[in-house]
Amino acid sequence: MIKITQPTLLLDQNICVANISKMAEKALKHKVELIPHFKTHQSAQVGEWFKEVGAGAITVTSVKMAKYFAQHGWNDITIAFPANVLEIDKINELAKMVDLKIFVNSKETAAILKQQLRSPVKFYIETDVGDGRSGVNAGDFSAIAKILEVTNDSELEFCGFYTHAGHTYNAVSPQEVEEIFEEVLKKLSSLKRHFRKAFPNLKLALGDTPSCSIIEDFGDIDSIHPGNFVYYDLVQHGIGANTIGEIAICLAVPVVAVHPERQEVVVHSGWVHQGKDSLRGVDGKNYYGLVVNLEGEKWTAPISNAKVNKLSQEHGVINLPSKIIDGIKIGDVLGILPVHACATAVMMGEIWTLEGARLEMMPRLT
Repeated sequence: MIKITQPTLLLDQNICVANISKMAEKALKHKVELIPHFKTHQSAQVGEWFKEVGAGAITVTSVKMAKYFAQHGWNDITIAFPANVLEIDKINELAKMVDLKIFVNSKETAAILKQQLRSPVKFYIETDVGDGRSGVNAGDFSAIAKILEVTNDSELEFCGFYTHAGHTYNAVSPQEVEEIFEEVLKKLSSLKRHFRKAFPNLKLALGDTPSCSIIEDFGDIDSIHPGNFVYYDLVQHGIGANTIGEIAICLAVPVVAVHPERQEVVVHSGWVHQGKDSLRGVDGKNYYGLVVNLEGEKWTAPISNAKVNKLSQEHGVINLPSKIIDGIKIGDVLGILPVHACATAVMMGEIWTLEGARLEMMPRLT
């Protein structure tokens, strides 16, 4: 393990590769295409591990991310975010480089793209199946038909419907995820039945990690696009999508103050490192991560009753049992399992394997 002198995001490559393999095997078993979302790791090197299990297409969240991965050899890329028409020049540039798929969720966006696209681009109609974030209501066939009408005789080629069932993240059990998925599947299957006469080859795409991790019968779904599963985290664990042992990243943080009188230590780890996501404990209080010990080239299971209970910009305050805090001193290093792996990874901007190799991540600035 590398010498820790500042907040450092560590990756257990063995766990990460196992997570990738498990999802790839699941997709193969259920005859759906795995088109992994790379928003979580944002790393060309982690991306290479997906090629080893046969992934040929990927999903990203931005034009910038699509360009980064195109430069690292990916040629089939879906941008899973509503098309930003202000980036039309960059979209046109990308469309010349790769087989590009974008999201369209309004006739207004469709009209602008129809006018300004210079190369063929495939598109999904983003559909809202209950999350309420973005996309056309899955039951609004009229609005969908208008988008399809606008895109006739253009560089836009309709490939199907894509949804991120984000409300599964509010589930508290695998059973609840299954119940939500059943409703999602009904809505998507209804869309497919309604539009397949005009578009017999349309596909249904699903993007949320809880569903992709837990569901064992995907029905009419043609492709799955999970992202968080590559690292997993405490949110997913709370839902039942993964075990603690499947969390592949850990934030190593230096201890800068010890307060045994209040059973707390202060570490160099604030929201600029972890993000602001939190979970609610059984005591009704929010916490920002579970605490582990770093041992050799691994980390331990979470320390019982040890949580990050406060965050500011650079400070983290960790509550520790008295029997543990008695053995902690300034200059020690603790580990934090993240609440939300995607946020922690992007906030840190770089990641190190337990063996001491630095993995490249997409630069924050262009």
